Amino acid sequence: MEQEDDIIIQETNDRLVFKAIQDVLKEKLHKRGVRILTGLGKYFQQLDKEENGLLDKADFKQALKVFHLEVSEKDFESAWLILDDNGNGKVDYGEFKRGIIGEMNEYRKSYVRKAFMKLDFNKTGSVPIINIRKCYCAKKHSQVISGHSTEEEIISSFLETLKVACSKSDEVSYGEFEDYYEGLSIEIIDDEDFVTTLRTPWGI
Repeated sequence: MEQEDDIIIQETNDRLVFKAIQDVLKEKLHKRGVRILTGLGKYFQQLDKEENGLLDKADFKQALKVFHLEVSEKDFESAWLILDDNGNGKVDYGEFKRGIIGEMNEYRKSYVRKAFMKLDFNKTGSVPIINIRKCYCAKKHSQVISGHSTEEEIISSFLETLKVACSKSDEVSYGEFEDYYEGLSIEIIDDEDFVTTLRTPWGI
């Protein structure tokens, strides 16, 4: 029982460490969430020479610096101790990103999955950019309705930003698709507003 209590206390403390970092970064990510999250995901992939999803401390520090997401040395070390729980000096970059930036809730994720599944009708885990262009409907986009942008401009802008996340120029994986919406999620407070950004263009 005592051991269980210790684990609960430790988990609570871990959450507080991450929460403190997330609060600091939230301000930096606001309005730039999509571009930073998509860029960061791709940058991690480029650093991952062994292609095993793991990076070391220096890699993560470098990435945070490049994307102007610096946190204090103390906070970074606290987070690193939690993430590198087996002490091998390497951490999964998806886990690192979730830890220091946070992640969208399950309700939001379910709609991201729905949208991707609609696009990925062959169930391969990747979708050709050309299919995304065909399926993305900008007709009801607020900028189009107000006359500030054409449908083509909205689609091109969306694809241009999405491509930043992609390791291949002609297709998008689920992880890359989720990175885009993870960034968008940071910028949108209300769950229903976020869901609308998926329902409207993808017809889900």
